[in-house]
Amino acid sequence: MHFRRSASTSPRRPRLPLAALTLCALTAMPAKADEGEPEPEASWYLQAGGYIHYSDDEDYEGPPWFVGIERHRKGKAILGLSMFNNSFGQFTQYAYLGKAFHPFQRAPDIRLKITGGIAHGYKGDHQDTSPLNWGDGWAFAIVPTIGYQKDRLGWDVALLSNSGLLFLVGVEF
Repeated sequence: MHFRRSASTSPRRPRLPLAALTLCALTAMPAKADEGEPEPEASWYLQAGGYIHYSDDEDYEGPPWFVGIERHRKGKAILGLSMFNNSFGQFTQYAYLGKAFHPFQRAPDIRLKITGGIAHGYKGDHQDTSPLNWGDGWAFAIVPTIGYQKDRLGWDVALLSNSGLLFLVGVEF
């Protein structure tokens, strides 16, 4: 995925809708299960982002935004769908499968995640932005992520190819 921002614009900050979404999700969550209850076999993870750090100074069109939903199955694959505006101001979707890993025994709340799937939305003059694009805005994509999750609230940083970093906040329910 390819995102860009103009050097003349100030860094992107999370917008009020992101904060409102997080607050609503946190207040709607059920209380944490008792220690004696087993963990659920599957859960949902809703995430949103409004800040992207770019690696270049080329023109960026429109404010950055990202929203995604994932279905996590304990010890199994992640199934997800995200929607965002790409660096060219085009509405883009990413449908994917992935897997989360918790490689650090001393820090079990830290996770590494890798997803791979199909992105759609890089069209017209920008359809060749992805080297794995096969025309009319369709492309294969791989997105590695590092994150931290405490109880139901999570924070993630996704590596967007060589273009930048996407900062996300999420809630598990």
